[in-house]
Amino acid sequence: MADARPNIIQVTPFLGVRDLKASLDFYTGILEFGAYAVGGGYAYLERERAAIRLLEVGADEVPTIHLLSCYFDVHDVEAEFARLAERLATLPADRWRGPVDQKYGQRELTVRDPDGHLVIFGQGIGPNADQWDYRFQAGSAQGS
Repeated sequence: MADARPNIIQVTPFLGVRDLKASLDFYTGILEFGAYAVGGGYAYLERERAAIRLLEVGADEVPTIHLLSCYFDVHDVEAEFARLAERLATLPADRWRGPVDQKYGQRELTVRDPDGHLVIFGQGIGPNADQWDYRFQAGSAQGS
């Protein structure tokens, strides 16, 4: 019998990091992700079913690190900021900003991780305010 579930589960950003422990401390201590499957220079992190994968790279691999941005769509960016504000205040001021309104219809809180990757929490505003409502409507056929 064929599996009726969709085959694609999720997209997971894969970030190259120089110091896995420092990155784990940042993602679990500041942004409150849970760490799973940690070992061998690798970690799978998840919070509310959104995930990031970290892979520690050696000094000879540093040029292969590409700075990436991970964008987490949220219903309420102000609530996200309130939840993280105390921990964000422990970071240097140039490591985070927001929430701020962007001209492209998003309100965003941006945080830079220890390797320079951007982690952005964003909420649609103005014409984009209801952009994700289709996912929460009863009987929605989206995602299949």
